Amino acid sequence: MKQIIVPTDFSKGAWNALLYALDIGEALGIREILILNSYYAPHAGASTLGSIDRVMQQDSENGLREWTNKIKEAGLSAKFNFHSKSVHATLVEGLNSQVHDYNDSLIVIGSLGHTGAVDKIFGSNASDVAAESKCPVMVIPAEAKYTSCKELVLGSDFDQIDERNLRILKTIDALDPSTKLKIVRVVNKSKPLSTADGDGISQDDLPHSTLEISGDNVSNALDEYVSNNRTDLLVLIKKETGFFESMFHRSVTKKLALLAHVPLLVLKRVA
Repeated sequence: MKQIIVPTDFSKGAWNALLYALDIGEALGIREILILNSYYAPHAGASTLGSIDRVMQQDSENGLREWTNKIKEAGLSAKFNFHSKSVHATLVEGLNSQVHDYNDSLIVIGSLGHTGAVDKIFGSNASDVAAESKCPVMVIPAEAKYTSCKELVLGSDFDQIDERNLRILKTIDALDPSTKLKIVRVVNKSKPLSTADGDGISQDDLPHSTLEISGDNVSNALDEYVSNNRTDLLVLIKKETGFFESMFHRSVTKKLALLAHVPLLVLKRVA
């Protein structure tokens, strides 16, 4: 990966996501950090919209200048090349405009915005970005601090993992020699598996252990597992359709209390 993109609304949660991004960036050897703020007023008349856009643009540029100064004052500039960009677009459009290749960029976004309310956990912005981004997305809880990725959990729906996502898993696994990858497979007993079912990861490709847990609801099953077992990073692979699609439905994901404590990496499956 060549760059980390950190979207910001200038909240405490976004600042914490930036600090996490710098730690994971240092571990991965990534020096390019793009801080992005998007602004967009979707419902207004032409004259009103133009006035609102000017105000929002000014607020966006001022906020980025303040963050740039804060970064310098905190002594964070020495190890990274920081860039900032204000874009007139929805957050997803703005982020995707900066992504040129799936494996070149990583988006790191905070899971809480201005409100910090429980029902905003994995709120609309983070949910939309995780579902629609053109590159991997890491969702960072408001209080999370990067220490290691020793306990790496991949939530699996028994689908084959493509090569590009396998490379990402290998990169994360290699961050620490003591990293242990556990593939947690959610089994719906009312839907028997075929003999061909499997995630396609061999022990030669990537050493791991596996665990099957029962559950009719993927989010509830993973919630229970992660709540009762140390997890430094939960990895999910999103498909356009399938068992995990419901994980990215806002009414479901906001109920995942585990995301208040556990960082989440969302990968996208190649069709």
